[in-house]
Amino acid sequence: MHTTDLAATCDAIVTYLTRCQDFTPGQYYGAFWSEKAYHGPLLDWHAGGSHHPRGAGSGGLGLWLAGQERDDDDLRRRAEAAFDWVVTRQHPSGGYFEIQNNERPSDWECTGLEECSTIEVSFVIHGLASALLAGLPPKASYLECLQRAGHWYLSIEWPPGSGIFPHHERSPYDTLNANLHTGEALAAVFTALREVYGRTVNIFYQGARRTIRHTLTLQWPNGCFPYRANDGITINYTSLVVWCLLNTVETLPEAHYRGDVAPAEDVRRALERAGKFLSGCVAADGTLLWEGNETSTAKHNMWTYALTANVLRRIGGEANVAAAERLLGYALSQRSASGLLPMRDEGEEITECAYMQADMLLFLRQCG
Repeated sequence: MHTTDLAATCDAIVTYLTRCQDFTPGQYYGAFWSEKAYHGPLLDWHAGGSHHPRGAGSGGLGLWLAGQERDDDDLRRRAEAAFDWVVTRQHPSGGYFEIQNNERPSDWECTGLEECSTIEVSFVIHGLASALLAGLPPKASYLECLQRAGHWYLSIEWPPGSGIFPHHERSPYDTLNANLHTGEALAAVFTALREVYGRTVNIFYQGARRTIRHTLTLQWPNGCFPYRANDGITINYTSLVVWCLLNTVETLPEAHYRGDVAPAEDVRRALERAGKFLSGCVAADGTLLWEGNETSTAKHNMWTYALTANVLRRIGGEANVAAAERLLGYALSQRSASGLLPMRDEGEEITECAYMQADMLLFLRQCG
């Protein structure tokens, strides 16, 4: 176990998030400033920073949970400010733009049109719904944000009723992590509305059910969940699909929903196969075996170490837990002088990417 180093790393991320939270009067009040960022198409950490909606989702949740644990009113106030900011950035459609370098929204399909991102929305909703379920004051603005996001997801399902939710508007691909991000977010919206606001909106649950059942059929025999249907072996996105699946099952409010969202035996087999694939991608020294197992731009990201350790521990089993311990041991050995994990397992040391640090805080918290 790496309890001391793990706790110190989580504390360092909380301190960093309080340092980079922007309280300058104006449009970014309450957001987190990410000095470094890594987005397509530039794929350059130094191409310009931004205030990311997804960073407010993960950062707000991380600060809220830390504030609850420490009974720290300042951290709770900061978390609330982050959520108050992010609900103001929601597009009228209910989506969120993927903010890339220099505050610019993505344009993956090169249409020049507005383009909301399933991934951006999902990290916002994961943070907001989870914080509400953990005691965040249930404001009307949060209720509206959740409902609008839920309806936005359902509006982009294509073909209707298929369980396929694109990575971003007008994307033509069946992208597995987008599907499961949607499933997790719709389940979180359903649960938060039901448990916090007393509203049961079954169309959101049914959307989650459709996409989870569809996506489970796309897992490869070796346990990998490819980036797109039948295309792209990946450690990173296998772990992300599993993270979303685990979150969904754990978040749904009653045994009926948890058992109905997908057949329990299908979920068990999917997790078992994914664990075998992922644990087999961890070397004896705790490094990830990227070559031959990763085709995405996440290759060499430390974010993947934290995420994969998280899901292997949660899947459980001796081999999976041992692999998670090796991953954590290696990742924590790479901590910078600031106590933060670097963004990469090779090359220049870069730490000040707020949205990735906030995500890693959430992943690491569950490894303790």
